[in-house]
Amino acid sequence: MANVDFKKLNRQMMVYRIVQTILTGLLIVLAVMFQNRFALLQKPGQFFSSIAAAVVVQLLLIYPVYRLAWRDAGVEIEGSIAPLTTEQTAALRKKRLIGDLWKFCGVAFFIVFVSLVPDARKASGAPLVLASTIFSFLLTCLMYFQCFNFSAKKRMKGN
Repeated sequence: MANVDFKKLNRQMMVYRIVQTILTGLLIVLAVMFQNRFALLQKPGQFFSSIAAAVVVQLLLIYPVYRLAWRDAGVEIEGSIAPLTTEQTAALRKKRLIGDLWKFCGVAFFIVFVSLVPDARKASGAPLVLASTIFSFLLTCLMYFQCFNFSAKKRMKGN
C-alpha cells in the first residue's frame, strides 16, 4: 500500500492562506485608492461600476479557475504518495508544467492588458478599465488560492 504524506501539501496550503491575507489587504488598499481617485475626478459611480465589472469577470472565470485549482490539487496529492517511479515523477512534472503555463498565461494577460490601458489624460474611461482589471486580477488570484485549498482539503479527506 502506498504511503501518503501530506506534510508538503499542508505547508503549501498554509503559504496560500498567508498569500490570501496579503492579497486581501492589497485589494482593500487599492479599493480605497481608486475610490479616492474617482472622488477626485467627480465620478464616484465609476468606482461601483468597476467593482461590478470585476464581479462579472469573476462569474465568467469561476469554473475555469476552479478546474485548474482542482487539477493542481490532484497533482499535489499524487505527488504526496511516497514511492514514485521515474515515469510517475516525469508525468507529475509535466502536469505541473502545464498548470504553471496556464497560470503564467493568466498573469501575463492581466499584465499586458493593464500596460496597454491608455493614460487617463488621453481616455476618460481609463481609470474605470484599470480599476476593473486590477480588481479582477486580485480577485482571480484569491479565487484560485481558495479553490486550491478547498480542493486539496476535500481530496485529502478522500485519501
